[in-house]
Amino acid sequence: MTEHKRLSPLAEGAFMAMLAAAVGVVAIWFLPVKFLVDFVWGIPIIIITKRYDLRTGFLTLGATFFITALIAGPVMTVLLLTELAPLAVAYAILFKYKKSPGTILIIGVVVSIISDLLTVLGYFYLLDTLVVPTEQELRAHVEQFMALYTGMGMDANQARVMVETAIRLTLVLIPSTLAIVAAVRAFFTYMVATRVMRRLNYKTDSLPPFTGWQIPWYSVWVLISGLVMSLVGDYYKLATMAAIGKNIVFIVSPLFFIIGLSVVTYFFQKWMIPKWTKVLLVIIALINFSGSLVLFTLIGLFDPLVSFRNWWRKPTDE
Repeated sequence: MTEHKRLSPLAEGAFMAMLAAAVGVVAIWFLPVKFLVDFVWGIPIIIITKRYDLRTGFLTLGATFFITALIAGPVMTVLLLTELAPLAVAYAILFKYKKSPGTILIIGVVVSIISDLLTVLGYFYLLDTLVVPTEQELRAHVEQFMALYTGMGMDANQARVMVETAIRLTLVLIPSTLAIVAAVRAFFTYMVATRVMRRLNYKTDSLPPFTGWQIPWYSVWVLISGLVMSLVGDYYKLATMAAIGKNIVFIVSPLFFIIGLSVVTYFFQKWMIPKWTKVLLVIIALINFSGSLVLFTLIGLFDPLVSFRNWWRKPTDE
């Protein structure tokens, strides 16, 4: 019986390692599906750690590296694991010790961002490849962008100014773009992991319902600080300060949009209006997507300060 217990984790760990290696090879060989593969690669390591212990989880990770390296080569395997393994290990430990969803997600986002930065450096030093766009690459497409804008009826000089502004902004916002991609990976990996664990009858704490998502009031000051830094940096020609401010704004704006969408969804569910009216409102919001984007972001910006949903609940409770 003892021998069976010793063999069982090793046998299951070997199976999970082969599963993770197969998914990893798919991510390396078929780049178009890599973004989806990123969400599921670490699930076997998370599950095996949850079921047994950290030692078995690390042995599974080591076996995954060995199998993947044999098939896809050591360099690409190192880069893949640099990007995905830290998040899988962090989630495995946090789920094992039953941390709260908020703690898991915050640590997961931080770990994922650091992993992405290390991966970018890894591609540069190991493969002499930049995975982020350079100014030369962007300027190679200037004529295409110019043709696009002039085709829309814009003056040539105006179009050139627009293209130059877009190139500068793209280069400045590379760090925040990487951070947002890393945060999305951390979130969806968490969602997939919790869904799989519940299917396997492991008890995990759930995130609050989407209509109840909120952020602290002081989070608004992060956006304000970013705006101030961006404006002051542009006015006084302080490029570094302006770049940091723009990246802060670009990172937190989607968060306020999500909170705004949460508020709108809450009221959408509470309002007793005909279904056809709700469908019509959704269609209008989609048609005027840019306006809806701004409106939802503003709602999300003010919600931490005024709590729109509490305004609704108080009259209802009375």
